[in-house]
Amino acid sequence: MPTTKLIPTFATAVNTWQCDENDHLNVQYYTEFGHEASAHLLAGLGFGPRAQRAAGHVLRTTEDHIRYLREFRVPEPVEVRSAPVEVGEHELVVYHEVHNPADGALAATIRQRITSSKRWPAPMRARAEAVRIEMPAAARPRSVGAAPLPHVRLADAESIGLITVARAVIKPAECDEHGHFLARHQFGRYSDAAPMLWNHMGFDRAAMQERGEGTVVVETLHSYRAPLKAGDLLIVMSGLADYADKIVKLVHFAYDVESGTLAACAEGVAMKFDQKARKVMPFTADDRVRLAERKVRSEELPMDDKTRTAAGIAAGLQGLKYDEKRLAELAAEVEMLNAALRKAAATHLTFDDEPAAFASIMAREAKK
Repeated sequence: MPTTKLIPTFATAVNTWQCDENDHLNVQYYTEFGHEASAHLLAGLGFGPRAQRAAGHVLRTTEDHIRYLREFRVPEPVEVRSAPVEVGEHELVVYHEVHNPADGALAATIRQRITSSKRWPAPMRARAEAVRIEMPAAARPRSVGAAPLPHVRLADAESIGLITVARAVIKPAECDEHGHFLARHQFGRYSDAAPMLWNHMGFDRAAMQERGEGTVVVETLHSYRAPLKAGDLLIVMSGLADYADKIVKLVHFAYDVESGTLAACAEGVAMKFDQKARKVMPFTADDRVRLAERKVRSEELPMDDKTRTAAGIAAGLQGLKYDEKRLAELAAEVEMLNAALRKAAATHLTFDDEPAAFASIMAREAKK
């Protein structure tokens, strides 16, 4: 049954054209349902699309975390209920539960992080606080998000074991009212490319399909780093980050081909799936041998500029050197500090600046 205090925000039914080779709802539609539910939740808080336009706000999703708990099949009904779980000055984190209202079964949980180009209006923040709930522990990330994915440059992607799984042109029909690539279609590119990635990992997907074997995703964490627009050229580089007896952990990096900009990255936990018994299948010993040969060489990940800067400061001030793992942790810590300082200095800054700028502002404010 739905968590108490959640607000109804979306309803539909599963169509044949939304289903994949497993004859169940494809992952990209959970993302779409969550984003449409967020729009209705915001409207319920008094800040729907018309109010946003009137106030000159532009909203952007920066992160989606989804746990897929149960299948949806044709023609099952779908209902989403939602509530805020974090309310900031520029950021709102919302929680969605996706249910089958026919039996009340929980099919998925979604956590969406939304940022606004301006501060949220005070009345909207007050309403959000009034209905805010605690994020259920069972909906928090389990096998993803232990640390932010590194900023892998397009030029370096192949050298660490990532392969090209998709090339495409962003079409106007795939974009929102601001001309930005819709999250549903970004997820769709990963889903469409899954057979290519599984083939790379040593599985013949066509032969698997003939045997009644498919693949499913049970958890994803998607970070949106730079918007893609209609007409942009997209390339997706993906690879195997890790594996266990029943799961593989996949990583995806989506780039603007012409600029090399990292537009988005994602982690996903996937499994083999018995399409007849509707059960997860363990990997065989031979499967695990092939997987071991195809893991991304994470120790060869090149340092991005922020990581390199953090390493240089540490070495200069302390005479210390760090391995690649610690460097990635430092980069994550810099990002967290950056976000904290942005929030603290929100009354003075409305743009994304470097830590040094925040430090100087904070120092100047402290003297007042």
